[in-house]
This record gives sequence, structure tokens and C-alpha cells, in this order.
Amino acid sequence: MSEAILVERQISAARLSELGVHGWPTWKDGMGTRLLDYDAVEKSYLLDGSATLSMLDGLAVTVEKGDLVIIPAGKCRWVVHQQVRRHYRSDALTPACCII
Repeated sequence: MSEAILVERQISAARLSELGVHGWPTWKDGMGTRLLDYDAVEKSYLLDGSATLSMLDGLAVTVEKGDLVIIPAGKCRWVVHQQVRRHYRSDALTPACCII
């Protein structure tokens, strides 16, 4: 069985700052179902919307605006109920990757 998806509900401004969330890229996704394959752990902070996420062999969790989601490497099914806008950061990328 794969690792579980972790959710921190309605995280504080201090936690957002600690993680540097507002410096992460933004992603927008419309309603529907997608199967995403993550090479590494990814963190997502939902700015808008709601979705139900599940690893292929794990339990489903529903997330919404204000939640921080930590998704383990592997295949994750996203069922988007309301258009999602989120900041995201993959552990596969280091901050140095973007310095020119």
C-alpha cells in the first residue's frame, strides 16, 4: 500500500510563510477527473475550489480552499468538484533549479 495523502486544514499565515507558499508556481484546473503521476512528494495549497484526491490503493480525502495537501510519489486521482486554483511545489525540484 502506498503512503497516505496528508492534509493540513486551514493553515495559518505563519505556516504559509514558513513554507514559502506564495513563491510557489500557481496551477488552475477545471472540473473533472484526472490521474496524475507524481515522481516525488508534492505540496499543494488550495487558493480556491475543492477536490477529492486518492492514491490508487489508498483512502480518498476531500480538500478545499485553505488546505495544504502533501501528496506522496505515485499515481493520484483528482476529482475536481469546483475549479481548483493552487500553489504547488514538488520535492523533485530544488530552489536552485530556477536560478539562472
